[in-house]
Amino acid sequence: MKRTPTWRRTAVAAVLPLALTGLAACGGEESAEDTSSASAQLEEQGDEDGEEAGGLEAGDPVPDDDFVALMAASFEDATTARTTMTSETAGTTISAEGVVDYTGKTPAMRMTMESAELGDEPIEMILVDNVMYMQVPDLGGKYLSMDLDEPGNPLGPMMTDSMDPSKQAEMMRAGLESVTFVGEEDVDGESLERYSATLDPSAALEGMQGMEGVPKSMMPEQMQSDTWFDDDGRVRRMVIDMGELGSTEMSMDDWGADVDIEAPPAGQVTTMDDMMGSMTQMS
Repeated sequence: MKRTPTWRRTAVAAVLPLALTGLAACGGEESAEDTSSASAQLEEQGDEDGEEAGGLEAGDPVPDDDFVALMAASFEDATTARTTMTSETAGTTISAEGVVDYTGKTPAMRMTMESAELGDEPIEMILVDNVMYMQVPDLGGKYLSMDLDEPGNPLGPMMTDSMDPSKQAEMMRAGLESVTFVGEEDVDGESLERYSATLDPSAALEGMQGMEGVPKSMMPEQMQSDTWFDDDGRVRRMVIDMGELGSTEMSMDDWGADVDIEAPPAGQVTTMDDMMGSMTQMS
């Protein structure tokens, strides 16, 4: 049986949970910091809309547009953070940890992933200036670079859409069926506000480039997304349940931490064209 290269399986396994969680959500230019909690921001939105303001209580429904705006606002003034992720998708379990930086024109990320299904050695992924570098054992320690802006890159459109805040908002709005304020919960000794959303994943991903050919039969009818916000309105935890397709859990902590994210040295980088050329010479 022909074995799919590790780098290809790794890329495919990593992209879907990243896209669904909006881990690479793009932060806008710096603006005045809003330090109000998520529920307080919704109350303020109610005032602006001429609705009666009041504290949200556990079990209260939240208008779809308000929740989309709340998610977008959480990344508008985002800086840097440390993140961890555990994903079980399409029979592949991935655990990852790393750092993200939203202060540039495009987000930067450095993550180390481990997966028994993809081999015993850890896999490093770096995202800088819209170029993804992936270091996997199949490449002898080198990084495979993938320019997300390059035409013909099969993963490019999917990742680019996942990093475009307008696309993320469109995806979420298109798929949202209902949102509920669950209430305040203690998470590792910190009080966080939890919101639970029910989405139609087929509708959410319908306009996402690279996902057009995915049969709806492969997607669950519904997807449950739970999001925890801190007192400053920042996303701190997300859990996405995709039914039989799998689940993803992500946390973002230590906002404003010093991070070091740089592209690997040119001598350690290879491209798809380089790989294809080497395979041709060997045949």
